[in-house]
Amino acid sequence: MMNNMSQLKNHLQPLPISVGITSMAVIAFQLVIVQLLSISQWHHFAYMVISMAMLGFGAAGTVLALFRQWFRENSERVLPVIYLLCGVSMALSGRMIGVFGDFDTFLLFFDRMQIVLMVFTYLIYCLPFFFGGLAITLIFYTEITGIGRYYFFNLAGSGLGAVLVVALLWIVPATLLPALLSFLPLTAAWLVMSQTSPVRSYVLAGVLLTIATLFFPARPGVSEYKDIYAALQLPGAEIIHEQSSPYGLMQVVHAPAQRFAPSLSLQYRGDPPVRNVVFNNGDYFGTLLGHGAGTPAGNHILDYTTRGLPYFLRPVEEVLVLNARTGNDVSHALHHGARRIAAVESNRPVNNLLTTRHPEWIDSIYHRDEVSLHRSAVRSWLTATARTDDTYDLIVLPVIGTFGGSSGIDAISEHYELTYQAFEIMWDRLDENGMISVTAWADYPVRAPLKLLATWRKLLDEKLAQDERYAHSLNGSAGEIPPEMEIDAEEAEEDTVSVSEPEVIEMDPEIIRDHIVAIRSWGTITFLVSPTPFTEDERRKLRSYASGLSFDPLLLADLERGERDYYGFVEDRRFFNYIDTVMAGSRVDFFDYYPFDVRPTPDNRPFFANYMSFWKLRELSHLFGREKLPYIELGYVVVVVALFQIVITALVLIILPLFRVGHKNTLRRWTFFYFAGIGLGFMFFEIVLIQKMILYLGEPVYAMAIVLTVLLISSGMGSFYSSRLEPTSKVKVVVGCIIVLMIVLYNAFLMSLLTLTIGLPAIIKVVFVFAILGLPAFFMGMMFPLGLRRLLKSNETQIPWACGVDSCLSVSATVLAMLFALEYGYVVVMGLAALSYGMSAFSVMGFDTE
Repeated sequence: MMNNMSQLKNHLQPLPISVGITSMAVIAFQLVIVQLLSISQWHHFAYMVISMAMLGFGAAGTVLALFRQWFRENSERVLPVIYLLCGVSMALSGRMIGVFGDFDTFLLFFDRMQIVLMVFTYLIYCLPFFFGGLAITLIFYTEITGIGRYYFFNLAGSGLGAVLVVALLWIVPATLLPALLSFLPLTAAWLVMSQTSPVRSYVLAGVLLTIATLFFPARPGVSEYKDIYAALQLPGAEIIHEQSSPYGLMQVVHAPAQRFAPSLSLQYRGDPPVRNVVFNNGDYFGTLLGHGAGTPAGNHILDYTTRGLPYFLRPVEEVLVLNARTGNDVSHALHHGARRIAAVESNRPVNNLLTTRHPEWIDSIYHRDEVSLHRSAVRSWLTATARTDDTYDLIVLPVIGTFGGSSGIDAISEHYELTYQAFEIMWDRLDENGMISVTAWADYPVRAPLKLLATWRKLLDEKLAQDERYAHSLNGSAGEIPPEMEIDAEEAEEDTVSVSEPEVIEMDPEIIRDHIVAIRSWGTITFLVSPTPFTEDERRKLRSYASGLSFDPLLLADLERGERDYYGFVEDRRFFNYIDTVMAGSRVDFFDYYPFDVRPTPDNRPFFANYMSFWKLRELSHLFGREKLPYIELGYVVVVVALFQIVITALVLIILPLFRVGHKNTLRRWTFFYFAGIGLGFMFFEIVLIQKMILYLGEPVYAMAIVLTVLLISSGMGSFYSSRLEPTSKVKVVVGCIIVLMIVLYNAFLMSLLTLTIGLPAIIKVVFVFAILGLPAFFMGMMFPLGLRRLLKSNETQIPWACGVDSCLSVSATVLAMLFALEYGYVVVMGLAALSYGMSAFSVMGFDTE
């Protein structure tokens, strides 16, 4: 039996396969950790932790560079031990995290103990990456002559790992996956150890330990600031349904005291209804309205909120509900007699729950003849159906923000449904008297309403300028704010925004006011925009609806003094000045003046919920104080903190080996530039493509998996092919220049090409993605092995260090890409990818001059 096992291992080519399956485990573990941390904390903290943890790859290169001779001489004995440690640390990661207490992101800037817990979290999650990276880098170093083949197994394994984890998340709870994935590096340890190795008993112990963790998995502790935490504190609260998937952990909570009161009017008579609530990764997803959403008076419960406004202004028969979630807005449209309702929702587990398993939880509204459910991301569906003749009387978007105001936790999430280009498509889908309705929770300092209004102001400026009815107003100025909209100087104090002449052509503000109306309650603001001006009769209806529910009109063409805060007092009356300036003043001056970023959100920078700018951090810190600022815009602050952490750590890992192996050799400078360019360029390119493919394919989870698989496997094929090429400077320069040219062309034309083909069947689009992404990735995969083979001829001692540089800069690129995308957009990030590969190509010339 033992001889047969030995023959099997020899037949399997143990070293390449060990690299492949460990790479598969590591990339899958990375994605699982993101999922687990999104459940216990938020996705932005998962982003920070995983970025720091992946520096374990860089640390592996540093350790190997410092002790390369010892590792080379003992590689056969050490390699199975490293694989074993990788597997064990992966299996035990969940158990180890909470040993000294649970970390909470919200307490990071308040409780110093949280810093210790954060560092400990980094360390625990770093270990599997460190040991996996150390094993792979050691094989690269000792088998450098066959680097093309080994790098192929590394990349191909990583690509397959992305697909593997998506498949596993459908059938295995995320809490079990670290232990399950640990079998892969344990298998690698078995493959590479000799028959007489003393490690055999330890590998067996590791397998038994992993099996034990499968039976007793660690469940991540949920932050007390997550929505589900508060729900579960209610008397009698229980989770009545739970499902794990690539979309996250969906949970349905029932509690006798859990009532649905979405900023209800104070005129609502009766008790708010008890309803079950759906949470995804611990965040509120939607309320299940159950058997009917009526009230004792026969109205829909949303008619007692600002969201009921559009149904009382104009006849509504055809409705488009975007991000339908649990169908509350669909139910609302049905109550008002809509005869055709299109609902768009991308979360498949929720869709399946409400259409197949428990349709009664929402009164089976998705089975109604009037309703059609489209399982797709909003923006992809809008773009794919843009050429159809379907128009709507009303387009409803989900509520923006959260009760009590946003703390910025959503700052780094892309919202393609709220970009200027998305509203352009919606505008073209409106009937002549159609309306777009968006409701936002009130926030302070005010941000979301201003950004939405700025986006709509730009939309109206450009759309109405194309309307022959308003040709005489094309050169209209911003003008003065009408007296009835002004606030006394004493009330506004010295911070009132001044109105100046616009620097760009804008429509006459009087015309703009005719096309936007808004009302506000104590908690929410609902905005309506329409291609057709709101009439005097419709304005009368708005006033009647608002006064009957003790709401105040916020935007109205004939707004009278004192109407805005008759029922709801506003403590900071500058809020009205800000609204009026965006509507009737110079937006350009206002954007410069206002401390938060409330510019319209374009597709290139689709972060609607990000209101921060790196260049205004000092100003904001002065206004609100360093202690308060993180809790106003936590998501952005986390990105900045992560950037500093990663850059400092990466510099230490890169510089440290130079004190051992020497830093006077100027060839190291060119080695650094070459491998730094590869690490930065590939990650910049990958991150931009993931975002574009999310928009193209309409499924964020599958888009990321497909992009990773295509890029990594195609790069692996390029690495394998590079073994046929001589690692001369000419070859590397030519390959580098081809990559730069392709990135430039993709940056200029890819989005147009995707838009033209977005309406194709899904399978054809996937094939198309493989075709267009595989080619540049093929050439990108050549650069790393060609560089290592060149070092083998010139300075073999730099190989481990070069691997560390590539790993450290790859991880740093993830944070740099996000920060540049937040500030300048993805076009700039793609440009940085081209510059990075250009730096690598240029640095090749340094090899020949040394």
